[in-house]
Amino acid sequence: MTFRILFLSFVTFLAVWPIIRSELPAVIGPVWASGAGERWSVKILLPLLFLGALVCAAWGIPAESGLLPESSSDLPSLFVIVLSTWVAVSVASLISPSTAVPFAFLGSVAGFRLVTEGSLDWTLVARTAASWLAAPLLCSLLAAGIVALTVRRPGRTPVHLVISDHRLLLGCTLAAFLLAGAAAWNLGSIVAFFPVAAFGAGPVAAAVAAVPALLLFLLARPEFSAKTWHVADQDLDFTSGPVFAILAAMGLTYLVFSLPVLARIGLTATPLPAPVLLLAALVGVSLARRKALVEGEKVLKSLLSAVVCPILGLLVCYSLSMILNVSADEAGRTGWNARITPTLVVLGIIVIAAVLSLYFRVQRRRDLQKEFFLSRERQIYNAQKTLSALEVKAEMNERDLLNKLEIKRKELVDFAVGVSEQKEYMESVYERLSRVRGLTDPAEKDAATDELLSSLRERMYFSREMNDFYAQSEILHKDFNMRLKEAFPNLTESERKLAILLRQGFSSKYIATLMNITPKSAEISRYRLRIKLGLKRSDNLVQFIKSI
Repeated sequence: MTFRILFLSFVTFLAVWPIIRSELPAVIGPVWASGAGERWSVKILLPLLFLGALVCAAWGIPAESGLLPESSSDLPSLFVIVLSTWVAVSVASLISPSTAVPFAFLGSVAGFRLVTEGSLDWTLVARTAASWLAAPLLCSLLAAGIVALTVRRPGRTPVHLVISDHRLLLGCTLAAFLLAGAAAWNLGSIVAFFPVAAFGAGPVAAAVAAVPALLLFLLARPEFSAKTWHVADQDLDFTSGPVFAILAAMGLTYLVFSLPVLARIGLTATPLPAPVLLLAALVGVSLARRKALVEGEKVLKSLLSAVVCPILGLLVCYSLSMILNVSADEAGRTGWNARITPTLVVLGIIVIAAVLSLYFRVQRRRDLQKEFFLSRERQIYNAQKTLSALEVKAEMNERDLLNKLEIKRKELVDFAVGVSEQKEYMESVYERLSRVRGLTDPAEKDAATDELLSSLRERMYFSREMNDFYAQSEILHKDFNMRLKEAFPNLTESERKLAILLRQGFSSKYIATLMNITPKSAEISRYRLRIKLGLKRSDNLVQFIKSI
């Protein structure tokens, strides 16, 4: 008896693991995204409602799918079915993380019945497959319809934002209770297949089924929480209105496909996968809002995974059942002790396969860690390279600033020297004028006056100052001079000086004064410069020079 309980616990582990990893996050994720999960009443009542609906379903209150036989005490057969489900879900998860655990379980049951009974009720199979197609379609249409009904229309009376949010949160809370209860009720038909009644009634049977599941949930809680937050933060990262539509649509779909009245329209009550319904509801909301909330590739992969799950479960369970030689007659003749040996052989093979799978997972994780570290090293290298480039640029800017400061310092020194020289010159002119004034001979006075006027005229040319001005301009516009010489090597020195003055914004009047020519000559020089630069009549000379 003890060994059977331990074996049932192990089988429960295998069965509950994919449900916790795949089904529950898709049910709880929308509740967290809506904000209803923050209420303490929801935190307390929602698990109780889910557990209560699951217990009721385990005792056969909802109608079971026709593919599911009565609860069996044949543990080896149950082990084959659960193991086939686990294999099918594991393989399908390589296609998409949104796997269809109930589809894989029903496919495994169909494979087992094909071996034990020799055939299947293909009419029932077709009705079940039609139900699998109709459920996502109904969920999508419900989500789109709820969104269309809740959208505010221009003719409606405006409602205060606080009141609107309160109503929406209340609606999400009610929809969360509906979803939790209906999902547990719908998935409970799978729990009813486990032979807990063979170990006694009441608390004993419940403990045999619940304790392993509870322990596994505690072990898988970090991964469950991570997946649930991923659904809430990534897949449902939008306002609460569409989330309410998703909660209500999923809850109503679960409820409808748990009722026996579906047989009247050619369908059947069947367990449904929460990830598939979640994606279907997202597609419906996307159609209603005319905005893609889910990637098309993700939907296609999820559909492919949902198709693969039952087919692969059927094939694996059929193959394992044939290996164990499980037939209907033999099941009645052979006892537990005679059948445990081949079961343990298969279990050993599965353990070896699980170890190999774990090894490859660990190896893959190490490879991912290496890729991550290499990526971080490349990022650090690029950051260091960028930092070095910034340091070089900063050093060049610093040198350029120092050069400009040196130029300004020289300008101040030259200005001070110029002021001193001008003062000395003006003092010499004053002394010479004083001497001319003291002359009495007219001829001598005229000669001294002419000499003074010649000196003043020579001084008016500012030849030294202009040379210094052009020298400073060439330093400040060094790059411009280099580009000008490379682009137009036929320019004369006078034309390059004119280009520098034009680049600095001097008008023709000031250019004539600085170059000691007449304004007319300055205009002629500008015209000749335009010709050498190859400009048209409509081109602006100054803008062209500044663009060089």
